Amino acid sequence: MTTETKVTEFPLHWENPAAANLTWRFDPMHTPDVTTPLSFDLYMEPFIRGFGMLRLCQQNYYVYMHQPAMPPSAPGPVPLDAIHAGARRWREEIIPEVRAFDQHFLTTDFDSMSAEELAAELDRLADVRVRCGQLHTMATLPWWMGMMSLIETVREPTGGDDLAALRLVQGYGNKSVEAGERLWQLSRLAESIPEARYKLLALADAPADKQLAALAEKPAAQPFVEEFRSFLDEFGWRSGLFEFSAPTWCEDPAVPLDQIRAFLAMPDYDFPAEQRKQAEERERYVSETMERLEPDQRNRLQAVIEAAVDVASILEDHNYYIDQRVGVLPRRLVLDAGRRLTSAGTLDDATDVFYLRRDELRSALLGSSEGLAALAEDRRKEMARWAQVRPPQTVGAPPVETATEDEDPDRFWGTHKLRSDRPGELKGNAASAGVGRGPARVLATLNEAGRFQPGDVLVTRTTMPPWTPLFAVASAVVTETGGILSHAAVTAREYGLPAVLCVENATRLIRDGQPVEVDGSNGTVRILS
Repeated sequence: MTTETKVTEFPLHWENPAAANLTWRFDPMHTPDVTTPLSFDLYMEPFIRGFGMLRLCQQNYYVYMHQPAMPPSAPGPVPLDAIHAGARRWREEIIPEVRAFDQHFLTTDFDSMSAEELAAELDRLADVRVRCGQLHTMATLPWWMGMMSLIETVREPTGGDDLAALRLVQGYGNKSVEAGERLWQLSRLAESIPEARYKLLALADAPADKQLAALAEKPAAQPFVEEFRSFLDEFGWRSGLFEFSAPTWCEDPAVPLDQIRAFLAMPDYDFPAEQRKQAEERERYVSETMERLEPDQRNRLQAVIEAAVDVASILEDHNYYIDQRVGVLPRRLVLDAGRRLTSAGTLDDATDVFYLRRDELRSALLGSSEGLAALAEDRRKEMARWAQVRPPQTVGAPPVETATEDEDPDRFWGTHKLRSDRPGELKGNAASAGVGRGPARVLATLNEAGRFQPGDVLVTRTTMPPWTPLFAVASAVVTETGGILSHAAVTAREYGLPAVLCVENATRLIRDGQPVEVDGSNGTVRILS
């Protein structure tokens, strides 16, 4: 990446001229890279529209978000009944509705459909994405209320900071942790089967399909192959970031195979024991905190903890069900449309479909397809060119800076920029307590997971739940985005992993292989050489 591009060098195109009068911010946490047109049209834009107040636009293949000024929160404590009700709605209503979408896109035979039926399915997909955005908001709001209530309740009588509060609900697990444990179990199974272990290590540099084919040829390795396929059925419908065109783990399981090899290099690592340690630490910390309180304060905090625990897993679990599975399973539909257009000579390759806009794809299925192959190729080249540019942080109207900003959004986005005056030290958000040391492994994407070794410090721009198996083998985490209630922070605390987030330019200031020390309690990263 080069230095940030000036807005004057970043030509803007507004479908609605009025949009130019709004402030649009770049979101490096969720969409740090260029995004294909169809990914924007069918994956991101309708999903965010479902949130209600947020809007997206796409400029030079980068995604920008407009968020209107939010009304101030109502004063006073959050009703705990509302938090518990949100947890019940998540379990009893939202998950079943989402699983129905999941099953539709997983089991429907799109190959047998007519062109008109496929076009109708694309329309249905857009509606489903809007609905998923609504469900996302319904799911995560109670989680946010639970965490904020916990933070405020701990702060008042103890003076404890955010980390002190959130340690009270660590170690309860979630789908991200469950995926990591399943990979660890697969590594133990591979360790017990010499043929499986040998093939996994010997073919580390081979494409994933060749690794699986070689394993399938060994009768003794069949238990591993079957368990791995079961893992993919449950956790394979995911990819590194929010890009619809990226192959899922089901299609290219290189990342989970790399993680199994990383666990093989840690023969003494015991995943369940590490999780028990986090739970034991939590219980000890809860007890110590309660001892410092008066009886009425203790009763209040206990009720707040119970409410927070009720929603604690939702941040990661909603991502598993809504953002990942239902997000990427519709690739089956879109790739079927791409193959159909390729067979008709409209496109050169099925994956070129992602370089079309939704209306162009729909029209092509119904017979209007002239020049789409050339258009897709032109956009591919344009995207590659813009991918080398560092986009401006805002477009449209200049942002209005306020003297005092509400601090709550920073707990998720971590947008404040912290700097250290000490040479060789970087500052960020203290997100998960403890100190970790090791060689920095600077990863641009999750596809580089094969370079990550046990004991490395993960240094990257942003992480999403598919990254979290790396957390089990890392010594610490450093990201350029995120606050104490972001995905990376929540998962780091579940693993007891020191983490400092929102470290400005971390991936450029820290060199790959450079020894670093990460202090997740104080929010500092020291470069040791």
